Amino acid sequence: MSQNETEDRQRSSALAWRLWKGPGLTWLALVALFAVSLGSAYLPLGAGNLALNLLIAIIMIGLLVIFLMDLKNAKTIIRVVAAAGLFWTIFMFALIFNDYLSRTY
Repeated sequence: MSQNETEDRQRSSALAWRLWKGPGLTWLALVALFAVSLGSAYLPLGAGNLALNLLIAIIMIGLLVIFLMDLKNAKTIIRVVAAAGLFWTIFMFALIFNDYLSRTY
């Protein structure tokens, strides 16, 4: 193997590491948070269980938005569209929850 081939492989390996480092670490963090969420389901925390799982869900969504959707490096219009999507999703769930609360069984 020649010197150039060795250097090309090293550069390729370094490039692959830089490319996959962020998503790989994000994936590991998401799996760890999922494990914490699963473990908390078996602990008798009472109302704290809901609060803990909502906090974990918010952290997971934050990781997805910041790192996997790459909104930290996005243009302003992309951030506006993402915020609008989040707003309408919250609005939709608020309407669904309102319908659920207004029914009498």
